[in-house]
Amino acid sequence: MPNYLNSMDATIYNFLDTLVRDYNEIFSAHDIQKFLNSFHLKASLQELSEFFDNDERVFPLERKLYITRSGAFSGQLFSFAPTRQEIMQKCFVPGDRCIPFADPEILSVSLRFFYKNKLLPKKVFECDRNSAYEFFTLYGDEYSSQYIASDPQNSNLHFAEKDFELPAHLKLTGTSLEPIFEDMDFQYGDRLLLRVLNWGEGVVEIVPQSRNRMNPFKIDSADIERERWYGLLETYLLESFERIGPCSSIEEQLADVFYEHRKDLCVPSCGSIHEFLNRTKKVGIELFGVESRLWFAGESVPAIGDWNGNSFGLGGNGTLPFFSMPIYVIDSFLKDLLHEKKNDISEAIQRMLPDRTLLSNSEREFLALQIRHRNAIIRKKYNWFADFTNAALRHRALDLYCKVDSLVSELDCDKKEIAQLPQQELVTLSQLFTHVSRILEVIESNNDCDEDESYTMSLSLEGMELNFDEIRVPLLSAMDKIRRDRFIVV
Repeated sequence: MPNYLNSMDATIYNFLDTLVRDYNEIFSAHDIQKFLNSFHLKASLQELSEFFDNDERVFPLERKLYITRSGAFSGQLFSFAPTRQEIMQKCFVPGDRCIPFADPEILSVSLRFFYKNKLLPKKVFECDRNSAYEFFTLYGDEYSSQYIASDPQNSNLHFAEKDFELPAHLKLTGTSLEPIFEDMDFQYGDRLLLRVLNWGEGVVEIVPQSRNRMNPFKIDSADIERERWYGLLETYLLESFERIGPCSSIEEQLADVFYEHRKDLCVPSCGSIHEFLNRTKKVGIELFGVESRLWFAGESVPAIGDWNGNSFGLGGNGTLPFFSMPIYVIDSFLKDLLHEKKNDISEAIQRMLPDRTLLSNSEREFLALQIRHRNAIIRKKYNWFADFTNAALRHRALDLYCKVDSLVSELDCDKKEIAQLPQQELVTLSQLFTHVSRILEVIESNNDCDEDESYTMSLSLEGMELNFDEIRVPLLSAMDKIRRDRFIVV
């Protein structure tokens, strides 16, 4: 039966969320179940395994074991060389430099850097627009402006109202290097070696590395080892593209590679990912629908391949592998019905479980009963006036959610036929689902979105609606051709 209702106990969920942020040892689902039982908390091994298998902060290991990102990357070495501008201003911009080692949920501007056990103070860094973008390359062009806009130095610029277009010159929050300059003659070409000390708290240690001062043009052993490092990273990334395909983000792709090959890559003579991308001819940042991914340089990133061909499905029998209906989506449908002052719960059930959804009568009746039960709980607490701000956004997001779901159902392909659909449009379709689901989640977790947040989400929805209109016709046209080709003239 489809898992439409995902309602893990909040206490257990909060514990697991804390675990994946702070726990550094290898563990199994059985270990966690025993720990929960000691506090009279119940969760099945299947529930726990599904949680860890689907959490990007956890790496699955052999023999049904796991390790968190915190355990995987705490203490691992990485490095970068500050730019000329940074050396001149005696500070550096964290940007994407700590990817994939730091917690991706912590904004880089909030990371704390220590040198000789002392916290390095913040310092304002000034630069042009292009330089600012370069510091956030690994977030992808689609998100870099938003990360720059989230910097406290830019809080009064109201980027959302300007569609996140950056001014020609701007300020960023940097981390001061002055204590290092006071201790040594730190110059352009010197490096900073880093390691995460506390993943959950965003604490990072810095150690400066100097180049050969006697003869700066002489290649020393560290330079040779670093060139070897670039070659290894290239090899490992190309292998990951073949093995697991494009991940959900650039950050996740790098996390997989660096954890898998940490003994070779997390070494004192390591280079930086930015330096690697400037050198390699085989790996590039390529378009993937409306997002960006690391991939074979100059090649289009496909929607399907050996890494997902066996699980990828379209049509009315379960849709794409990224489709599910978490509890916040169900709540969104029910609140939308209440805000519209409609009392017929069957209307909401029909939107959630349309006739095209392949369910047996008993499955449909069971899920409808669960939805009615959920509706009774929400109805008791629902406040029409308090929901007024969120209601319009929610209704608009649900409308797009249903359109995306309907389009997926119309793409009634088998595994071989999927390859005949336009791949970038197919990728965009999956990303639209992810993004609109995220908006619904934000709305459900925030009873009263502020004006800026509402405006930003409204702009995002507008862009998604345009994207949907752009991909719908090419996908349906390709589907029509597939249906015509099914008929063989004898």
